[in-house]
Amino acid sequence: MAALLSPKKLLAQHVAYLYNIVLLPRLEFRLQTTLFAESTINRIVSPMLSLIRQKAGLALVTPLSALFTMLPFSIQQAFGRFLSSHVASWQKIFFHPSYKLFANYMITYLQSFLDCDACPSTIDLEPWSHTFSLRTHSLFNSLLFSSRLNITWSLLFRPPRKDLCSAIPLWSILPKELFTSMKNVQNNFGTRFLAQLVTPCGSRLLPWKDLHFLKRVSNKGSVPAWFNYLLNLIVISDFLSFFVLPQYRIPISHTVAPISFIDISRNYWFNPQWAISFNRDTNSFLVGRVITTYPAPRDEAFISHWIASSIDDLLSEFTACQGCASAILRSSTSKTLIKRCPSEGCFSYVPLSNLICYPTRPRTYIHADTRSVSLSASLGFAKSLLLYHLFAPVRLPPMNNQVSRISDIQLPSSVSTLYIDGSFLPPSSHPVSSIAYAWTAIDPDGFILESHYNIISSIFPSALHSEVFALLHGLDSLPRNSKITVATDCAQLLFLWSLYVDAPFTPRILKEPNHLLWSSIRNIKLQKNLDVTLIKVPAHADDPLNNHVDALAKAAHTDSHLSSCLPSELLASCILQFNSLPVDMNIRKFIRDIFDAKSLLTLAVLPRFNSYFSTSDIDWACTKFCLNNNKQFVSYQNGHSEFCGFRIKLLLDMLPTLTTLQRRKPHLYNPNWLCPQCNFFPETLDHLWTCPYILPEFSPFNTFKTLLLALRTNYLDKFLSASSLLPLPDSFAAEFTALSCWDCDPPSIFCLQLTRELIPIFLTEFLGNYFSSFTIWSILDTPLHDFHFDLYVQIWLCRSIFFHHWESAQGITKKMKSSALGPSSTFLPSSNIPFNTSTPSLELEEIQVLINKLDFEDSFTAEEFVLYDDSEVTTEMIFDDKILKQEQKVLNSCRSVMSYICDVRGPVQSNNPEKEEIEEEPLSTITHNEVIECYDKVILYLQRQENNYSSNDKEIKFIKKFKKEALREHFCSTKQINLDNFVNVIK
Repeated sequence: MAALLSPKKLLAQHVAYLYNIVLLPRLEFRLQTTLFAESTINRIVSPMLSLIRQKAGLALVTPLSALFTMLPFSIQQAFGRFLSSHVASWQKIFFHPSYKLFANYMITYLQSFLDCDACPSTIDLEPWSHTFSLRTHSLFNSLLFSSRLNITWSLLFRPPRKDLCSAIPLWSILPKELFTSMKNVQNNFGTRFLAQLVTPCGSRLLPWKDLHFLKRVSNKGSVPAWFNYLLNLIVISDFLSFFVLPQYRIPISHTVAPISFIDISRNYWFNPQWAISFNRDTNSFLVGRVITTYPAPRDEAFISHWIASSIDDLLSEFTACQGCASAILRSSTSKTLIKRCPSEGCFSYVPLSNLICYPTRPRTYIHADTRSVSLSASLGFAKSLLLYHLFAPVRLPPMNNQVSRISDIQLPSSVSTLYIDGSFLPPSSHPVSSIAYAWTAIDPDGFILESHYNIISSIFPSALHSEVFALLHGLDSLPRNSKITVATDCAQLLFLWSLYVDAPFTPRILKEPNHLLWSSIRNIKLQKNLDVTLIKVPAHADDPLNNHVDALAKAAHTDSHLSSCLPSELLASCILQFNSLPVDMNIRKFIRDIFDAKSLLTLAVLPRFNSYFSTSDIDWACTKFCLNNNKQFVSYQNGHSEFCGFRIKLLLDMLPTLTTLQRRKPHLYNPNWLCPQCNFFPETLDHLWTCPYILPEFSPFNTFKTLLLALRTNYLDKFLSASSLLPLPDSFAAEFTALSCWDCDPPSIFCLQLTRELIPIFLTEFLGNYFSSFTIWSILDTPLHDFHFDLYVQIWLCRSIFFHHWESAQGITKKMKSSALGPSSTFLPSSNIPFNTSTPSLELEEIQVLINKLDFEDSFTAEEFVLYDDSEVTTEMIFDDKILKQEQKVLNSCRSVMSYICDVRGPVQSNNPEKEEIEEEPLSTITHNEVIECYDKVILYLQRQENNYSSNDKEIKFIKKFKKEALREHFCSTKQINLDNFVNVIK
C-alpha cells in the first residue's frame, strides 16, 4: 500500500486517515484468530509509518513515540489496537452466558496444555512465551501480552485441571514419522488430540471436508498420509459411515461442539439464516433457511424446507422442497416475505428451542436454475451438533456457592423499600475526588430498619458510579427470595437498569463504564432470586426519606472513622485488573490509553530532553495537548506539511542547524565554522533565537523578544477574561509576568523550553490555582501555535534561504550532500575544509546508544546515521516555481551579501555574473489582507444565496482557489520582509 501511495500528491493527514481507517481495520480483521508479537506487527505497518514521516516532512530517524504521541492526526499504535481487540473478544466470551461452556473448555484446554494445576490467568506465562506452538494461540497471547501491561484476569469460575488422556493424544496412536509429518497442522491449527477430529458425540470421525471448514487442518493439498492411517486404524470396516471403533470413542466431556444459535436481534424482519431443527414427535430432522423470527410468547422461526439430494450424511447438497405434509398455507404468512424467497415453495414454523445454525459460510448462494444449494459442512456433522445441543448433559463450570461477598450486612425479610443515593465530590471542590454511597431500609409500616453509608475507592470516580454501587451494596444485603422496591432520584439509573438488568445480556454493556457493577447486580439478582422494582423519587421535592439518605451520603465524605470500601470481590464472570484495581470501563479505550502513556513516557526519557534540564520540569500532558492541535498544518502542493515538520523537529532538536550538519557530515561542513548570520557563535538550536546578526536592528534576537512578549501579553489578556474557579487576586498579573519562562534577555532555560513547546510545569501549577486543567490547556494552545508560526516565518524560513545561498557560496552542492561517500579533493570548497570521513569514535558511540534506545523498525548503524539523506535541509527549501520567480530579485541581491560574508572564510569564485536590475513595477494599492477579506465576503454571499444563485459548487470552489492563492502570496510576502529590509540597508 505504501508503494502505491508514495507518488500521489497526498498530505500527511490523508495518509494518516488511510492508515487508521483502511489499513488497521483490514489487518484487525485478518488477525482475529491470531495475535502476533509486537515486533511482527510493527514490521507489517512500518512502510506506512515511513510514508507518514515522509509526508509530514520528518526525517526517517524520527522516533516512533513522536508519531504515536505528538502528531495531530492521531496515529494509532497497531499492536495496542490489535491487543485490545483480542482482549475485548475474550472478555466478551467469558462474560456472555451462552459461551460459558466454550470459555470453560478453552481455559481447561490451555491449562492442560501448559500442564499446570492453577488457572492460566493466575500464573506467570513468560516461561512458555518461546513455545513455538503457542506463538499464534490467541487466548495464550492475550493473557501473556496483557500481563506485560500489568493487566491480570480474574475469572469467577476456577476450572479444575482436566486430564486429557481421554481425548487420546495423536502422538499415542500415530507412528513417529507420521506424527512428525503433521507438524504444520499442530503449529498452525493446534490439532493435537483425536477429540478435535471427531463429531461432538465422539463416535464418528469427521470427514476431511468438515475439518477444512472447521479450520482444524490445512485446506491446501490432498488428504495426507496421517489421516489415511487414522481411517484404517480407528474407523470400522464400513468406511462410508466413519464410525470409530469402541476403544477410540471420545467422551462428550472432551469433544468440541462449535454451536452457533439463531440471530434473533431482527425479529419480524427478513433475516435469512441456514438452520437445522429436530422434531421430537416424528424424530426427524429438518434443514432449511430461516426467513424471520418471532419473539415471545411465540418464540418461533419461519423457515423454508430443503431436502437432501442424497441419503449419504457425508454430503451437503440440498434442493428446495416444493410442498409436503409439514408445509403451512401461504395465505397464513406475510406475502412480502414469500416474495423475497422465489426459490423456496415449502414453509413451516419451528420452535426456536429446537433450532441451531447450520455450520456453513456466511455467504451461501442458491442456484436459481436448479433451486439447489451446497452448504459447507456435511449433514452428519450438523445432525451431531444438534443432538449434542438437545440431549447432551449440561456441563456448567463450577461456581462459588458464596453469594454475598460485597456487603457484610444481612437485612431481615420484613424490608420492603430501599432508598439509595450517591455523592461525588470532584477535585475542583475537594483536595482529591471522593465518592460515597448510602442506603436506608424501610419496612412496610414506613419505619427505618437500618441505614448504611461509606466511601468508595475507585480509579474511575463519577457520580453515576456512586449511585450504581449504592444499588449493588443494598441488593447484596437483602435475604434470598426478597421482593423489594428501590427508590432513587437518579433517572439515569432507571434507564440503565432497564437496559442492562431487565433485558437479556448484550455485549454492549462491556463498552460502558461501571459494567462490572452492573454484571454483579445481574448475578446477585439471579442467585438470590430477587424481585426488584425501581421507582423514581423527584429530586429536591422534600421527601423526608430521600433527604435522609442524601444527607448520609454527603456525611460519609467527612467521617474520619470510615474505612474505604474497595470493590475487589465483585461477582462479574471476568474481571480485568490493572495493578490489582478493577478496570470498570471499555477495555479497548483503557489499553489505548496505556499505549499512549507508554509512548509519551518513551518520548519524555529521550536523552535530547534531559541533557540540559529535568524532564520533571515539563508538563507533558499539556505539551501533548498543544502539539496535537490540527491547526498546525501549513502544506504546499508538494504534499509536505512543512510547518508541522518544523514544530516536531523543533521539539526533538532535529532542525538542520549548522552544528547538527557538522556532526552528520564533517567532510562537508568544517567543524570550525560559526553561525553564517553573525560569525560569532556556533549555530545551535538555542542560537537561532539569540543570534545578534550582522546588523543588530534586524537580528533574530530582537524578533524573538518581540514575539515572546506579545505571547505573554496575549496569554495574560485571555486568562484575565476567562472564568476561574476562584476570584483572581490583584497580584495575578504581576505574578504571571514575573514567571521565569518570560525571561528573554538573556533567555532563561525555561524560556527556551517554552520555545520548543515544552510547557514548564510551574506555569501550569501556578495557573492551576485559579483555573481548571481544560481551561488552561485550551488557552495555552492557540497562542502558542501562532507564536511558533511567527518563529517559522520570520526567523526560520529567512534563515533557511540565507543558509541555502551560503552553502552555494561555500561550494556545497546538493549532489555532494546526497552522496553517501565522502567527497574527493576535487570537490572540496575553496576554504580548504579538512577532509574527515567519520565522526570521532566517542560521538559515534553516543549516537549508537541513542539509536539502540529508540528501537527503530529498520535498524541502522551510527555511521549510516551521520551520512543519511540530506532531505531535512532540502525539504525546507521546496517551493513552487511561482514562488521562486517572485523571490528571484531578493535572492540575486543576497549573492552580493554572501560575497561579503565569505570574505571572512576565504575567496570564493562567483558562479553567476552580476546582472542589471530590472525596474520594478509599482505596488498595488490594495493589500493582501484586503484581498482575502473581499474573497471571504464573496464566498459568504454566494453560500447564503445558494438557492437563488444559478451556479453550482464548482464556481464557489474556483473562487476559493483564488483566495488560497492570495493566502499563499501573503505568506510569501511575510517571509520576504526581513530580507528586503536587509538588502536595502546593505545597499
